This record gives sequence, C-alpha cells and structure tokens, in this order.
Amino acid sequence: MNSIKPFTKKSATTLTNKNKYAEKVLASRAEKKQEQANRQANIKRTIEASVKILVNIGISYLAITSIKALLPYHTAQQGKLREIDLEINKIKPRVELLEEKFTITFDPQKAPKVMQKNSYKVDPNLTRIFFNSP
Repeated sequence: MNSIKPFTKKSATTLTNKNKYAEKVLASRAEKKQEQANRQANIKRTIEASVKILVNIGISYLAITSIKALLPYHTAQQGKLREIDLEINKIKPRVELLEEKFTITFDPQKAPKVMQKNSYKVDPNLTRIFFNSP
C-alpha cells in the first residue's frame, strides 16, 4: 500500500529549479512567437517583392511591345522626311530665283523698267525710234 507522506516544507532548491524550468518554458514560447512573427514578416516581404517584380516585368513587356509597334512607323516617317528633303533641295534654286525676281519687281526705283519689260506700254517721256532700211 501506498503510504501517505506527511506534509513537509520543500527545499528552496526544488523551488528555484521549478522557477527556472518555468522561465525556460516562457522564454521558449516567446521565442516561438517571435519566430512566427518573423516568418510572417518574411512572407509579407517576399510577396511584396514578388508583386514588384511582376509589375516591373509587365511594364517592361508593354514598353518593348510598344517600341516594337512604333519602330515601323518611325522608319516610314524617316523615309518621308528624306523624300521631303530631296524635294526641297530640288526646288531650292527655283525659289532663290523667284525671290530675286520678287525683290526686283517690287523695287520702286525699278518699277518703270519692270513695267516696260512686262507690257507693251512704255513711258510717255520716251520717244520711239524706228529704223528704216536703206
């Protein structure tokens, strides 16, 4: 049979051992909570970084496809500009000649000469000279 032990005062060493054990258990629980919080924070950072990378990849893809779509248009526009430059270089001498004639035509001092050159009318102060053949 089991004998009943009388109540005895426990020694201080057993109490401190139990306190140390309790402290260890509390410390390990706090450590586990901290590890869990760190894991959750790491998961959140990983998700955030992944989303950032995916968004940047999407933006890069859009940029590349838009450049790819605009490149033929750009080359066509460059070709048209070259054609226009060729036309300008071809017409430039004619424009310079017309500008020169324009300044002569609207010069007030040369107006009578231009009128005489462009019409059959002559200045009334001038007399006509007719040559007869002998």
